[in-house]
Amino acid sequence: MNDVEKYLKKVSAGLYRLPESERNEILSEIKNHIHEAENGQEPVQVVLDKLGSPLKLAQSYVNIYNIDSGDMSFSSVLGNMAFFISAGLSGIIVIPTLLAIIVGFLLSAIFAIGYSVLDLFIDFPGDGGIMLGGEEPLTGFTAVLVALIAGVILIILAYLGWWILKKYLFFVSQRYKKLRMLE
Repeated sequence: MNDVEKYLKKVSAGLYRLPESERNEILSEIKNHIHEAENGQEPVQVVLDKLGSPLKLAQSYVNIYNIDSGDMSFSSVLGNMAFFISAGLSGIIVIPTLLAIIVGFLLSAIFAIGYSVLDLFIDFPGDGGIMLGGEEPLTGFTAVLVALIAGVILIILAYLGWWILKKYLFFVSQRYKKLRMLE
């Protein structure tokens, strides 16, 4: 299968919700455009690059068809509304919360480690050291070691928050792409 056939197959996959006659007409139009460019001595790959992503091209044809025919089905409109409402509301809550958690854990790690290291060299007013619930605060290298362990745990928690945020954004973007292709 050559590059043109592969490209047209991907476009066709994106057009699957259109009537067969409409799909055939669109594929024929794209094929003619590619052949005209080839006859004008333009390399096939250059033509395909100019056309862009086959799925995006298919989606643009689907959108034009839906607008021209006024064929926005009830389920399509409801699906779009449900997606945008849920993504919008969860985005207002999930993204800022995860960002606050990530920044909070990172700043706490920096503060804990920084304070314990500075406490080695600077005599802070008060008891100084790190309180772990005992009567005497931890000072010196013991405090630095405890702060490093706590800092590593906080950094791991911040990374976990970052990982969850990336997964959430990936999920929403995939859902959006799927919704756009089903329209």
